[in-house]
Amino acid sequence: MRYNCGMAPVMSRHASRERAKEAFELRASRHSWREVADRLGYRSVGAAQTAVARHVARERREPSATSVEAHKFAIETRTRAMSQRFAAAFRNGDDDTLVALNREIRANEVELAKLGGYYAPEQVDVNVTHDATAIIDRMESELLALVATRPPQNAISGNIIDADVEEITR
Repeated sequence: MRYNCGMAPVMSRHASRERAKEAFELRASRHSWREVADRLGYRSVGAAQTAVARHVARERREPSATSVEAHKFAIETRTRAMSQRFAAAFRNGDDDTLVALNREIRANEVELAKLGGYYAPEQVDVNVTHDATAIIDRMESELLALVATRPPQNAISGNIIDADVEEITR
């Protein structure tokens, strides 16, 4: 790296891209933009943000915001670490650790699938060809046909009303 008369450091394209990649990784590790800029020698927070945005555009993982890419990177990093511990727990026969790690790895994979758009709802086009009156008419005719098949009920003779009287006191 060389310097030009008190100006920002001049570096090769490769070194600049490596620095942008490192800035992306620091940001994905939840460092503030100020920390990223200070640690890697960017002149401003905006310069660090621009470098990270260009890095994400170069990676072409998907045309989404830098924060989504950083989130995906963080999930992938955690999953890699847990997968190594999962293999060690498998070799050691530690079933409790296997179950806990498997649950977390699965949750991370689900989150990555959602970020990748694999959980997007399917659009289904449904056309209803019956209107409500047609359905009511059909149900009425079916009900009348059902009643016609039953034997007639014998009504109670006379004008008898069966009732109970209850008084409510307040």
